[in-house]
Amino acid sequence: MSLDPKIFMPMVKNVAVSVSRNYPPYIEAADTEQHLLVWLYEKRASVLRTVEDNPNEWESMIASTMRKVAFDHCAKEKAAAEGYSVDDLFRYSLPKIKALLPDVFDYQDWQSFGKQGDGQPKGRPQANETGDRTVELIDVRAAVERLTEDTKTLLWLQYSAHYTMENIAEALSITLEATKKRAQRALSAIQRELGRKDPAEQPRRADRRAVRSNAAARAAVTNQYEGA
Repeated sequence: MSLDPKIFMPMVKNVAVSVSRNYPPYIEAADTEQHLLVWLYEKRASVLRTVEDNPNEWESMIASTMRKVAFDHCAKEKAAAEGYSVDDLFRYSLPKIKALLPDVFDYQDWQSFGKQGDGQPKGRPQANETGDRTVELIDVRAAVERLTEDTKTLLWLQYSAHYTMENIAEALSITLEATKKRAQRALSAIQRELGRKDPAEQPRRADRRAVRSNAAARAAVTNQYEGA
């Protein structure tokens, strides 16, 4: 089975138009459409597997994922135009998450989890781990628990067992490049689970805004997938 443009193009166009209209000063629907087409090609094996495994629900499932991809892309374009990092939109920065993960996986040394009343985990901090850091550890730990088992395994190997990227690639029987991409996606997944900042906390618009041309957007997408 192969990707049939007649089936997927209407979905790509609809998602591109729907999402891009939320970022009118920053990106055009055609740019978002191009990004989604590249994503669709790169993820074709996974997309086709979703179609085969979910004959009655695959359209809504893929459309939902496409919307997330489109929103991420548009947010990055807006950040580039305004001169700030997409990371600024999240309550937890990626460096903060990376710094907390070793202790998150060693959580028995700083807290014990228990289910109480509302079903939420309650932390019991150690005497030497009080205050905001304990709250951060609890937050990140809860976010990690919501990830897939494969993603949690990779993070455990990296931050608890202290495997190198090469060691992880060998342990998971995947390429080094795939390992690095999965590790980055894992951090981004934790960040999304932890949530975005309140809109009032987000960076203000710059006085000067720019819309990237179709050619510039396509070049950026191509470079991204070629690892430039």
